[in-house]
Amino acid sequence: MRGKFRDVKAHRLHTERGVTFWRFNIEVELGEKQARIAYRINRGPAIGFWVPAHGQTMNIMFHSCNGFSSSVNPDKFSGPDPLDVLNSHQTRPFHVMIGGGDQIYNDAVMRQTTLFQEWLGIKNPVQKNSAPFTPEMQDELEGFYLDRYAMWYSQGLFAMANCQIPMINIWDDHDIIDGYGSYPHHFMRSPIFTGLGAVAFKYYMLFQHQSVVDETQANEPSWLLGASPGPYINELSRSVFMHLGRKVAFLGLDCRTERMRDEIFCEETYDIIFDRCHQEIIKGETKHLIVLLGVPIAYPRLNFLENILTSRLMDPVKAIGRTGVLGGFVNKFDGGVEILDDLDDHWTAKEHKRERNWFIQELQELAAEKSVRVTILGGDVHLAAVGQFYSNPKLSIPKDQDHRYMPNVISSAIVNTPPPELMADTINKRNRVHHLDHDTDEDMIPMFTHDVDGKPRNNKHLLPRRNWAS
Repeated sequence: MRGKFRDVKAHRLHTERGVTFWRFNIEVELGEKQARIAYRINRGPAIGFWVPAHGQTMNIMFHSCNGFSSSVNPDKFSGPDPLDVLNSHQTRPFHVMIGGGDQIYNDAVMRQTTLFQEWLGIKNPVQKNSAPFTPEMQDELEGFYLDRYAMWYSQGLFAMANCQIPMINIWDDHDIIDGYGSYPHHFMRSPIFTGLGAVAFKYYMLFQHQSVVDETQANEPSWLLGASPGPYINELSRSVFMHLGRKVAFLGLDCRTERMRDEIFCEETYDIIFDRCHQEIIKGETKHLIVLLGVPIAYPRLNFLENILTSRLMDPVKAIGRTGVLGGFVNKFDGGVEILDDLDDHWTAKEHKRERNWFIQELQELAAEKSVRVTILGGDVHLAAVGQFYSNPKLSIPKDQDHRYMPNVISSAIVNTPPPELMADTINKRNRVHHLDHDTDEDMIPMFTHDVDGKPRNNKHLLPRRNWAS
């Protein structure tokens, strides 16, 4: 109501390095119509966000890959602000903005540090893996992550969107450093890499969740904490469960904190996740469950590339790469082929395939039991696509009654550069109908008949253009 206002006291969340984080807890009673809620801090300029009407499903915006890889020159893309979400927000307001991972690219830690960069340059793997995480190294990394977040979250259209659209985030590797969790165990366990993970986790919690690591479900009901600390980041994984309107439930899965090369979540954490879903999803009332994963789960297989890059035939090429002759062919961490961590991240990688299939089957059982439609969101791959799981046609189940039907909407990247057309076409050639099990098929939906300039496309499954979804 016009003229109605109240003061909300700030809660001191965290103080460190001369910086204080404040949190304002705001409760808004929903009315018969959607409403714009104006706010201001310390008598500064008023700004506003929108809340839906009581019982209305939120208008949702979803994005991922909100930054540039270290190999990309941002100047070629007019900086990070090409896709103006705020234009759409003016005409039909978004009630929530979902970040699917890589909200910030912290890979610059490899260039904008001294001690960490020196450690990266160590060639002897034994010396590298045993190097201590000194107080000086911690201080350097704390300064980097704090400054990097403060810069990225206070400039351009992203900062403007953040203060006008409430956000829900999960993280992925670049919020930490490229490939975190998908390198060999002995390297991931090194003191410096685990130390870096701890620092990245703290600032992820502060900036992306306005929270601290000791906040639990007792204080914030939307938290869905893992069963035990991760293998490399000594914290519980932080998934979220909440409702985006009376009929829509949202499950955002933290697929990074527990991640190893051969496991994304431990069994006990999966039990906690599905127990929560069974408790909170009400049959007949909850119509839709949106599941957010950082990396797509219905996507063309890239095993052919994985097999080539891990074969013994690549050993001489990797040895040459480690001399620096081949540029960025091998990574600076464990000397492996640079893109192998990206392939190991995929749910369809051979190490994750069994876990992936089991997870989809559990979602199918949940959908059948609760009579709820499941939609999966994913990002990471720098192109737009929609994959799908569905009942084998021989079962003759209509789509509107098919509990196995789950689209995987892939929105990526809102800022980062898309892959070349040739790569998208090569991946598209891998698209075919796969059989997840005896009753479930999967493939990609031919969505993109025309390009952004209106020209017809041959590759209708994968669109290598910067994008976001609503």
